[in-house]
Amino acid sequence: MISILKLCTEYELIHTLSTRTKLRLWLLSHPELNFYKFSINNSFRILTSYFRQMPDFIIIGSTKSGTTSLSGYFRQHPNLSIITNVHFFEYILTNNLRWYKSHFPTNLQRYYVKLKTGQNHVSGEDTATYLFHPLVPERIKKTIPHVKLIIILRNPVDRAYSNHQHQVREGLEIRTFEDAIKSELKRMELIEDNKEIKINNSDFDNATIFSYLRHGIYVDRIKIWMTLFGKNQFLILNTEELAENTDKTLNKIFEFLDVPHYKIPDLRRRNVGKYEKMQESTREFLINFYKPHNQRLYKFLNRRFDWDK
Repeated sequence: MISILKLCTEYELIHTLSTRTKLRLWLLSHPELNFYKFSINNSFRILTSYFRQMPDFIIIGSTKSGTTSLSGYFRQHPNLSIITNVHFFEYILTNNLRWYKSHFPTNLQRYYVKLKTGQNHVSGEDTATYLFHPLVPERIKKTIPHVKLIIILRNPVDRAYSNHQHQVREGLEIRTFEDAIKSELKRMELIEDNKEIKINNSDFDNATIFSYLRHGIYVDRIKIWMTLFGKNQFLILNTEELAENTDKTLNKIFEFLDVPHYKIPDLRRRNVGKYEKMQESTREFLINFYKPHNQRLYKFLNRRFDWDK
């Protein structure tokens, strides 16, 4: 990464910066040493990274589909540990795997859990936008080829609306949902007709504020992942089954991760937004928009979801 200081082309400007400002800018260019994130715990984790393993599983998506709730359930399981929103394989600023490994338990911790429970201890991370970034599958394949991958899919109509409402609450979106999707449809059509104007920036593909609709076309994203990883490495769920049959769905996940069944005491849903109901005309339009993409997904996965109504 180019140092932020190097962006200041005038030597005189750099010379006039205070020592404190220079240090702050340098630390921004070296995030692994950023004092905003400094703590004794973080330093200890990095120092002991040689004694830590890479994650056993990753929840790669989808956004606004229940991944926060699932992570909350995982934290209550004695044989599971999880870290959320690492984003290491997306906006990767360094190839330093020590920093990444520092997020996960030491071998001693894992051994202690196995000794105490007689069962495996597994660890993982939840970064729900991994599913959408075109470069992430290959990066993970190169780094953790045998990792298990969990995907939660939500009705794309509801996911799009929930994402929009989230961006509004965050102050990042001022358009109505209808205006936002109209703009996105125009961009999609423009790019389809003029391939040469497509932005050559992989990070743009998983920008949630511009992709209310595109992030619901799951089949094209999943196909990319499945060209690199074996199908037995995937567990694909849907939000509805996690919400309506939580215990049963969790046991399915625990079997996939090779940890014992466990009764999660707190099954409250996390990160649930409250907002007005979507306009019926908008819902009907989006159902028809997604129908052909959903059909392709059902055929590819050999599985149907109840989304076309």
